[in-house]
Amino acid sequence: MKKLELKPRPSSLLGVLLLILILLSACGGKKNTAAKVRLSSNERALMDSLYIKKIETLRPEWDSLCEARYETAVAQAVDSLITTRLEEEIRLRARINQQQ
Repeated sequence: MKKLELKPRPSSLLGVLLLILILLSACGGKKNTAAKVRLSSNERALMDSLYIKKIETLRPEWDSLCEARYETAVAQAVDSLITTRLEEEIRLRARINQQQ
C-alpha cells in the first residue's frame, strides 16, 4: 500500500492566508458600532407590555428554581462561613503562640 504525502502547495497556503486576512478585516472595523435607537412613546409602551408579559410567565419558574436551590445554597453558605471562621481562629491561635 502506498503512503500519500500531503505537502502544502504555495497557492493553497496563499489562499488560506487570504481567507484569514478577509475574516480578520471583517471582524475589525469601526469601534463605535452601537445602534442608536429612539423609540416613540407607543413603541416604549409596547416594549413595556411585552416585558411585563414575559416576566409574568418567567416569575413562577424563577420562584420554583429558588425554592429548589434554597436548602443547598444555605448549606453551602453556612459551610463557607464556618470554614472561614475556623481558618481565622487557627491563624489567631498561631499568632498568640508565636507571641508567647
